[in-house]
Amino acid sequence: MNSRKFLLYPSVFAIQGLSNAVIPILPELAGNGSASPAVSSLLYSGYFIGALLTLIPFGILADRIGNLKVAGLGITLTFISGIFISYSDNLWVLGISRFVEGVGCGAFFPAAYSMISGWKNSQRSLGEFNFLLNAGLAAGVFLSGMLAEIGIKTAINIFSLLAGFSFALLIWESRSLISFENSGRKKVNSGASRNREISGKKSGDLMSYNPGKYLEKTGETFFEDGFWKLWGISVILYGATGLLTSNYADYSAGFLTKPELGLAISASYVAAMLSSLAAGRTRLKNKNIVRAGIILTAAGILLSLKAPLLAFFLIGAGGGTAVIGLIAAVSRISSSGIAMGLFNTGIYAGLGMIPIFGSLFIGPLGYETVFLGSALVLLMILGLKLE
Repeated sequence: MNSRKFLLYPSVFAIQGLSNAVIPILPELAGNGSASPAVSSLLYSGYFIGALLTLIPFGILADRIGNLKVAGLGITLTFISGIFISYSDNLWVLGISRFVEGVGCGAFFPAAYSMISGWKNSQRSLGEFNFLLNAGLAAGVFLSGMLAEIGIKTAINIFSLLAGFSFALLIWESRSLISFENSGRKKVNSGASRNREISGKKSGDLMSYNPGKYLEKTGETFFEDGFWKLWGISVILYGATGLLTSNYADYSAGFLTKPELGLAISASYVAAMLSSLAAGRTRLKNKNIVRAGIILTAAGILLSLKAPLLAFFLIGAGGGTAVIGLIAAVSRISSSGIAMGLFNTGIYAGLGMIPIFGSLFIGPLGYETVFLGSALVLLMILGLKLE
């Protein structure tokens, strides 16, 4: 196996598993079951806000210093935040740790996607990567719900250990970089054909770094070949799923146990695993893959009021399908760290901001009305013309 795969694949599983292990126990983490929906949503969204604020800067940094170093920073921050979440019950520490965990995510994903785009059979590798991504999400939420009676943070502890394993793999893989820097020789970064790491020149390159140039490049990418449409779809699609997921523990408290909640939500990630592999091998046009994902997600949200297991399965299938079409469309425009970071801000803008914004309407309107409204907004974007 490609040594970078051996690092990225278990790492994405651990990173996503840790991020999702908090979902079934959000009310307990936020205030022993007595917290308001806004507090639970804020704790949930802290992770995504951290990612949102750092995806583009770390995408730029990956282009400057190399994908492996930036992805490694993401792994390191995930491990550190996992330790604090495991051992602290202070709400401020938990909130800051979730934010730092999100920063780690912001470092990891642009570099990882840029790295994968430079491999042979990159589309198949993308499907495998997203399979493990969703496997981690599924395992995190499922184990958290199933093991909550043993200990409220049992699943968090497990994934913190797995993040530690990834950190150990990172140290092993980093030996090549250390050897390279000491020798003063050039080394091609296998994860991205556009990136170089040249010993002895980095200090000068970084000193001549022009932020304005990268801001201009980011703006050009955003408006290039309909990139903004893909970004907007990501915000709405994943914001709608985040709004439902972050509030479903409170909404379903009267009719679902913790294990049942964990099973229902984990079904979405099992579906995303399967749909990611299927979408990665389909010959459909990207726009049709994206539209199929939107329809499945909207149907799942509508069914969430009556059939949680089926609903989350459809939501996961929709998200897993859509992300393959969206990333494939983005990579046709550009596979640079900047482009991948910018695209991922759409996903995390939705996941980070819409649950907070949407939760403000739950008090006056109720859960059902807010959920149904998000499904209708999703169906409205089907009329958006994609190339």
